[in-house]
Amino acid sequence: MNMREVLKRRAAEQAARVERARAFVEELRPVLSPLSAWVYGSVASGSFKNWSDTDVLVVSDRLPPDPLRRGELLYARVLSGIEPKGLRRDEFTGLLAKRDAQLLGMLRHRLPLIDELGLEPLLAASENASRRA
Repeated sequence: MNMREVLKRRAAEQAARVERARAFVEELRPVLSPLSAWVYGSVASGSFKNWSDTDVLVVSDRLPPDPLRRGELLYARVLSGIEPKGLRRDEFTGLLAKRDAQLLGMLRHRLPLIDELGLEPLLAASENASRRA
């Protein structure tokens, strides 16, 4: 197999993982919309391995405030190979306002799946401000 074929196969695997994450988010929409969601981590950066999970961050005001109930809601709809994390919008924007290194590092490599809350521009602005600081 030549390099072009290897890269084509790799891109197809990444696209399949992203589409699986998109299907997961579509399962959440009736319950959590409006929401924003991203694939992040190794699948987004392209450095995933065969055993890698697809990390998905979901942001919605309709996520339960209680972390245990939040996890229950996300994992009740999770598809195999998806590793979901959930934040409420106020938590997400609060972390952005503080330019939280963990959040910004986590989303450094990301692929937007849906942005009904309009958070992607806020995230980009926070990244730019962090680079200038």
